[in-house]
Amino acid sequence: MIAFLLSAALSAFVQEPGPSPLEPLQLLAGEEADAKAPACTADRRWCAVIDTDETREHRVLRLYDGPPDGREPVASHPIEGPTESYWKLSGVLRKEGEEAILVGADMDLTAMYSGGGGMSTYRTLVRFAPGETPQDVLTVPVGGSLTIRACFGEEDTAQRAGACHDEYDFTGALQAEGDAFPPTLIYSTTATSFPGPVSRNEDSLAKPPLEPKDLVKVVDEACTIRRVFVFDPATKAYVPDAPLPDCSAYTVP
Repeated sequence: MIAFLLSAALSAFVQEPGPSPLEPLQLLAGEEADAKAPACTADRRWCAVIDTDETREHRVLRLYDGPPDGREPVASHPIEGPTESYWKLSGVLRKEGEEAILVGADMDLTAMYSGGGGMSTYRTLVRFAPGETPQDVLTVPVGGSLTIRACFGEEDTAQRAGACHDEYDFTGALQAEGDAFPPTLIYSTTATSFPGPVSRNEDSLAKPPLEPKDLVKVVDEACTIRRVFVFDPATKAYVPDAPLPDCSAYTVP
């Protein structure tokens, strides 16, 4: 059985993601918690760092077979995202006797707007294997939290029963199953909104006035799911057993 450990993110700016099969990476002694600081497995067999390329315009995930200390990386892989995104290492997935390794990187997105704001986290797994080009094998949202202003005056406050913000929360969890490598991954999510079943695509003030009984957090069943991801050797990527729903209302600030 593969020994899978819970993830320990190097830093967090959004709602904490759910459980993960990733083995945590630890900062080397004397390093400060920064996305560009190298971090290693407990046995220092593997180390990784998120850096920039020669142009300083693109971010790169670099993998080392030990502490970097002047050595060249085993492989490098570009990681892309919006200009305002922040990347951090989330851990590795490996199995004794296997030469391939999966490295996790989390992309944090934030946005601020009048009377509200939002944050989300997407996790990408990159497969590194000897003699092969590194490749993204899975990207899924694992966290989201948004607050949208809903009152613009006393009448609005009364109509909303004092609940002057719509709130959207999303958590995602990955769990590994089986002895194969890469393993089967179980992806589970929970999405909730408050007050009641609000929507970012509708004008909340166009709805009937809220009552105290309406001021509850509810689960959005459409974005509360369970999917089984299996690694496809042909495409060298994870494939879900069913399509993922559009949950951008919870995961795109």
